[in-house]
Amino acid sequence: MNILTNEFLEVGLHPKGAEIIKIIGKQDGLNYMWKRDPIQWANSAPILFPIIGKVVNDTYRVEGKEYHLTGHGFSRHSEYDVIESSDTKVVYQLKSNEELLKVYPYHFVLTVTYQLTGKELSCHCHVENIDSKEIYFQVGGHPAFACPLLEDESSNDYYLEFEKNETVKQRIIDSSVGFMSDQSSLFLDNEKRFFIRQQLFNTDAIVLEQLQSNYVDLKSFNHDKYIRFYMEGFNFLGIWAAKHVGGLIAIEPWVGHTDFAGFTGELKEKAGVCKLEKGKEFSCCFKIEVNQ
Repeated sequence: MNILTNEFLEVGLHPKGAEIIKIIGKQDGLNYMWKRDPIQWANSAPILFPIIGKVVNDTYRVEGKEYHLTGHGFSRHSEYDVIESSDTKVVYQLKSNEELLKVYPYHFVLTVTYQLTGKELSCHCHVENIDSKEIYFQVGGHPAFACPLLEDESSNDYYLEFEKNETVKQRIIDSSVGFMSDQSSLFLDNEKRFFIRQQLFNTDAIVLEQLQSNYVDLKSFNHDKYIRFYMEGFNFLGIWAAKHVGGLIAIEPWVGHTDFAGFTGELKEKAGVCKLEKGKEFSCCFKIEVNQ
């Protein structure tokens, strides 16, 4: 594990999945990240690549050839190399290799840089195309936060509040098959706040697109502690909690989303996929500001 520390926070990171393990407030001693309970979800914040969500039958196609990936791709199971490490910065890197080429036929370099500055942890994801042709991918984060944060609270005491009033639709996931349907419904109507209720996640994640806000806050009615979550370079936001259980809320910035039900096209036709020309680079970033 790599540890970042300053006067405000102690952050634990792990090369497997380039994952945030903990964010401890030095003022209050609380871990603002999900406790990684394997009964609900054993992770806390892996980087997702080269797909978001699932592909139908764990199968996708590139130039007519079939390849196989499980949900959210291989990044979350991969050991990244540690390229740089200090008290306030860690740089992880994952490169295409012989084994990964069997499941993803592109040459790439994925660099994930964590930087601790004041009360804020930033995560920059940087994809380089080192192939001889264009490559296609999806990339994103899956940070899950403690909700509730304190033992005498309920997740029902919490709400998410966007920077700006939003009029935005929710893309509906077909829970019978676990893939995106072609339906959507109005989620916020010139509003900026919604309350966390487990029934919101009965059909899996809430998937929002075309948000105007640059950040969203996770807050409680019981105290002034909160997380401000910034997003830059993503085209979707997933919000997820374990159905009917409580204990966590995941705020997931994505480039792309899970397959539509019945999708049989090529990876380059997948919804929200990123196309990167030979020799080009792509970057996106999220930041976690902890207010104790």
